[in-house]
Amino acid sequence: MTGIDIKIALRTFLKGKWYNLLNIAGLALGLAAFIAVTLYVDNETSYDTWNKNIDRIFLVEREMPNGPSAYTPGKLAAEIKAQCPEVEETGRMNTALYQLPFHTPNGRFMIRKWIGADYSIAKILGIKPKGFNLNSASPTTTVLLSEQTAATLFPHDSLVQNKTVNMMSKNGMPMIVAGVAEEAPGNTNLNFDCIGFDKDITQGKDQSYANQIYQTYILVRPGANVEQLSEKIDKVYKEAVQADTSQVAKQSITLSSTKPAIYLDPLKNLHLKPHYGSQVNAQIVKSLVILALIILIVTGVNFTNLYVSQANKRSKEVGIKKVNGIVKHQIIVQFLTEIFLQCLSALTLAFVIVAVGLPDFNQVLSINLLITNISLNVIIQLVAALLGLTLLAGVYPAIIMAGFKPIEVLRGNQFVGKDAFLWVRNGITALQFTFAIGFVITLIVINQQVNYMKTEDTGFTAKQVVYIENLGIYNHPDKFTSVSNRIKAITGVKNVSVASNVPGGYVPASYEYNVKNKAYSLQTIGVGYNYFETLNIGLKAGQFFSSTFKADSANAVINETAAKAMALNNPLGAIVEGCGGNYKVIGVVKDVKANGFESGIQPTIYLMNAGCNLLKTQIMISAESKAIPAMLATLNRQWSDINKLDGDNFNYHFLDETYGKLFTKQEQLRSVLIYFSALAVFIASLGFFASAAQAIRLRMKEITIRKVLGANSAQLLFTLSKPFVYVVITANLIAWPVSLLITNRWLETFAYRIHVSFTPFAMALFISIAIVAITVCLQIARAIRFNPASKLKV
Repeated sequence: MTGIDIKIALRTFLKGKWYNLLNIAGLALGLAAFIAVTLYVDNETSYDTWNKNIDRIFLVEREMPNGPSAYTPGKLAAEIKAQCPEVEETGRMNTALYQLPFHTPNGRFMIRKWIGADYSIAKILGIKPKGFNLNSASPTTTVLLSEQTAATLFPHDSLVQNKTVNMMSKNGMPMIVAGVAEEAPGNTNLNFDCIGFDKDITQGKDQSYANQIYQTYILVRPGANVEQLSEKIDKVYKEAVQADTSQVAKQSITLSSTKPAIYLDPLKNLHLKPHYGSQVNAQIVKSLVILALIILIVTGVNFTNLYVSQANKRSKEVGIKKVNGIVKHQIIVQFLTEIFLQCLSALTLAFVIVAVGLPDFNQVLSINLLITNISLNVIIQLVAALLGLTLLAGVYPAIIMAGFKPIEVLRGNQFVGKDAFLWVRNGITALQFTFAIGFVITLIVINQQVNYMKTEDTGFTAKQVVYIENLGIYNHPDKFTSVSNRIKAITGVKNVSVASNVPGGYVPASYEYNVKNKAYSLQTIGVGYNYFETLNIGLKAGQFFSSTFKADSANAVINETAAKAMALNNPLGAIVEGCGGNYKVIGVVKDVKANGFESGIQPTIYLMNAGCNLLKTQIMISAESKAIPAMLATLNRQWSDINKLDGDNFNYHFLDETYGKLFTKQEQLRSVLIYFSALAVFIASLGFFASAAQAIRLRMKEITIRKVLGANSAQLLFTLSKPFVYVVITANLIAWPVSLLITNRWLETFAYRIHVSFTPFAMALFISIAIVAITVCLQIARAIRFNPASKLKV
C-alpha cells in the first residue's frame, strides 16, 4: 500500500466510522471468545505433558460387571513385573477415603488428600523431593508434603525437613515429615496434600486378590505393543485370581473367559477421558472448541457482510485506479491489507476484553487461567486465526471490489452484480442465524436437563441432613449406641445414623455375592440403625433394620435394582453369600440415585455387621431446619465428650451441598453456553443490522415509487421484511434437525434424562423472529418515514 492508499483508506474508514467500529467490536468479541477458549483448552490438555514418559505410562484398570474400576489387587503389580518383560516399572498408590488431622505448634490442620505409594511411583509419575533424593531401599516411610501444605503447616520455616507432626490429636501418633515435594512443572493428575512412600505399601495387609483397593501404574518399555501387553496382563490377572482359591471361595469372584478383565488407560487420558470415570471435562473441552470455532467463523462472516455492504462507497475509487493502470491483483492486495489491519486492531481489543473478563471466566469454570501465561502453542493458534480471519473476511469483498468495471462505475452504476450480492448476503445471514438458533436450542435443552437433575426425585432427602467426617470406626452397632443417644438428645434432631458412604461421596466398593449358586456384583454399604429413616429412603417390601430386634444386625437390606439383577421375585428371606458372611434379606428399599444422574443405579446391598472391610465413619444427622445452627454449636462444644473415638475433630458438611457437586460440571457447561449463546445472538443481530441497512439502501428507489403509488407504512413494512422472515425460517429449518441430533447425543451420556420436546425449538423460533423485529423492522420503519419528494429530485 502506498501513502495515498493509506490516506484514502483512513478517510473511507472515518466516513463510515460507526459501521466500521461496530464491525471491529463484533470481530473483537469473537476473537476474545476464541482466545479464552484457547487458553482453557491449552490448560486442560496439558496435564502431565511435562512428564517425558507420558506416552509410556498407563493405569491398570478392571472391567467390572457394573462398569470399569480404577482399583486392582496389591499383588498384581509384582505379577506384572515378573511375567511381562515389556513393563519397565510398576507402582501402586492408595488414597485415604477420609480427611486426616495434623497437629503442629501452629495449630490443627486437615489433610484432605493423603496418598500412600510405592517408591517406584515417584519414578513413574515424576515426583521429586526438595533438597534430597528418595531412598527406595529405606525400611521406613518417607513422608512428603505438597508445597502449599508445607507453607500452611510450617509458615515460618523456609526449609521443611524432618519435622514432627501429631496425627489424629494433639498428643496423638507422632510422624516425621521428611520434606517437601517439588511442585509439578505443569498441570498434573496427581494432586495431594501429603504422600508417604514405602518400599511395599501392601506389606502387612490383606494380600488376597479380593482386596482390590490399589491404583496400579505401569511404565512400559519403548516400542512395546500396548494392545498385546493388555491381553497379557489380562491373562496374568485371571490366572492369579483363579489360583487364589481360598479367597475365591469366600468372595465368589467370577471372571468371564471371553471378555477382558483388564484395561490399560493411558496417563494422557486420565484428566479428560478416563476409562473408569466421568468424561464431562472432555465434553466441555469439545463443546468449547466447537463453539469457539463457530463463533470465530460467524464473526468473520459477519465482518465480511458488513464490509461488503460498504463496498459500493468505494466503487469510484476502484474505477479511477483501474483507469490509471492499477491492475486487479494490486487492488486485491490493498483491500486485504486494510482488512488485515482491522483484524489486527480487533485482536488487540480482544486481548483487552479477555484481560477484563478472564476472572469471571475462571470463576464459571473453577480454574485459574492467566493471560500472562500464554504458551507458544496458543500464540501459534492466534496467529493462524488472525491470518485465517483475514482470508475468510477479506478475499470475497476484495474480489468483489476489485471486480468493479470502470465504465459502469463512472457511468454511475455503482454496484454491479447486485443480485449475486443479495444472494450471498442472505446466505451469510442465514448461516449466522443457523448457528445462533442452534446455540439457543442447545442451551435450553441443557438448562432443562440441569433443572431436571436438581428437581427430580433422587430417592432420598439431602436437605437438612448434616454428616460428620469422623475418624472413629463404628462397625459394630452397639459401639454407636451411646453416641447416637447423646446426639438425639439435642433439640431439633430427628434421626441419627452412621454409614461407610454418603450419597454424592465416594462410590461404594463392589463385592461379589452368591445367590442360588449364581454370582452377582453388588455395591456394598455399611449402615447403622435408622440409616434409611435419616435419609428418608422409602421401603418397598419387608422392613428396615430395627434396634428392637438385635438379630437384624446379621441380616441385609437390598435395593430394587439388586432384587431385579438377582432375579428374586420373592427376595424376602433369600440368603446372600459374600462379603465375609451369609445374610438373610429382610427388606427391599426403593432405588437411590446416590451417584447422580450420569450413571445408572447400581445393585446395592446394605449391611449392619459386614464381615468385609467396610469402615462406618460417616455420622449422619437429620434435623429441623431452624434447629441446625444451634445443633451444630452444641455438637461443637460437646464433641470431645460425645465422640470418645475422635473427640478432637469436629468436621461437618451439608449433604445437599456434597450431592450438588455431582452437577458442577454440567452447570459449568450451561453457564459457558449462556455466554456463547448471547454472543452468537449478538453477532447474528449485527449481521441482520448490516443486511437490513444495505437492503433498504439498495431498494430506496423502489420504496419511493411504492410510496408515490399510495403504499402505506404497514404495506411497505410487510413487503420489505418478507426476505428476512424467509431467511429466519430457513435458518430454523436447518438448525432444528442438527440441534436435535447434538442434544440427543449429549443426553445419551445420562442414565436419567429428559426427552427433548418442541418447546426449545418454539422458543428459538420466537427469539429469532423477535430479533428480526428489533434489528430489521425498526430500520425499515425509519426508512419509510422519508419524504418521497427528496428522493425524486433530479
